[in-house]
Amino acid sequence: MSTFQKDIEWLLKTHNILEAFQNQTTFHVRFDISGFDRLVIERHGNLISVAHYFEQNGDLIADPEIELHYPTWFPTAITQAWSGRREKFIERDGAEYVDVKFHDEVTSFLVLWGRNIRSQGWDKANSSNISILETVAE
Repeated sequence: MSTFQKDIEWLLKTHNILEAFQNQTTFHVRFDISGFDRLVIERHGNLISVAHYFEQNGDLIADPEIELHYPTWFPTAITQAWSGRREKFIERDGAEYVDVKFHDEVTSFLVLWGRNIRSQGWDKANSSNISILETVAE
């Protein structure tokens, strides 16, 4: 289990929504704390998205947004507003390549981000806009 997975699952558990996140194929929650960009955690099947959002000229901008594979929690893409999107798997000329530095570089960033999420008090944040849209078939 990665450090980032532990941090996000800790947050969801403190808000009593970890079980819903784990057992639903479509899940969305937004956390708000004054002075910080909102934090959004989503699950769409085997894709997890964790992002902070800020508003610029009326548009919501994700910065950063990390995409992870569920249930492994391996990072597959990261988007940062000013430096763009980076993906683990790259397709060129009909062939798929793996960015071999991606996992280690992104994982080190996630350790820091997860530590910040814990220390900034997101466990005491207002959670809203919780959407659980689809039940996993048994």
